Amino acid sequence: MIESEERPGRGLAIAAMAVAAVSFVLAVSTWMAWLLVRPKLLSGAVYPIVTQVFLLVLGALWFVALLAGVLAVVFGLVGGARSRSGDLARGGALLGALTCLVALIGAVTFALSPTWAPLQLNYDPGSYSGQFGR
Repeated sequence: MIESEERPGRGLAIAAMAVAAVSFVLAVSTWMAWLLVRPKLLSGAVYPIVTQVFLLVLGALWFVALLAGVLAVVFGLVGGARSRSGDLARGGALLGALTCLVALIGAVTFALSPTWAPLQLNYDPGSYSGQFGR
């Protein structure tokens, strides 16, 4: 029979692997949507509010995947990733760390340039008529 102290570690190892797998798929799917769907939305005849909402949802999904990856790493470490028999927990922690890396790169990409549109500044020091309706 399994000791009662070992049982929570096994459950946490399974949870780490499950959370890591789901969050990794979420992070990769978000990248696919960012790279494949977003350019078509920006260049197509779609309402600008739809495009902005889509980009904001993608940014939020990267942050959710990042949090889930951190949770998988914590579950893996608590579940026995450092022990000799902790292969499942170690796998969950490593996949969670990979998920954190993929999601962090996506979150930084989103934060730096959510639309990838070049910034256009119209600097005319003597006239503010276009901005204030005069």
